[in-house]
Amino acid sequence: MALIYIDAAARQNPAYAAGAAVIKEEGSRLEFTFDLGVVDNHEAEWATLELALDEAVRHGINSVIIHTDSKIITDSFDKQYVKNKKYRPYFDRIRSATDDFDLFLISHTPRERNRSADRLAKKALYEYTRE
Repeated sequence: MALIYIDAAARQNPAYAAGAAVIKEEGSRLEFTFDLGVVDNHEAEWATLELALDEAVRHGINSVIIHTDSKIITDSFDKQYVKNKKYRPYFDRIRSATDDFDLFLISHTPRERNRSADRLAKKALYEYTRE
């Protein structure tokens, strides 16, 4: 079973976002960053979750516990409902993708316990936007 820590970082002026995932499984650690372009912070969290799951599948991982500080994502999966129509396509695609996993859980994780993904996302945002 893999533990996947995800986070996103966004800038407002100009609007731009990056995401990061840290996958820990049996003594190994994989780190990924995602250039998400112009999206709001909540959409960046959804996109990061989707991309992190893609990486898990690509690496043959079929049991995951997702750790995120995004209350919107954890609440959506707890209720099996997304209030904002903008995020519904992400929810539907992710929920469909979870059929490929033997175990799929999402845990709301306080920011202080998600520091590695937080730092990685902020660093990626800096790298993607500096010029």
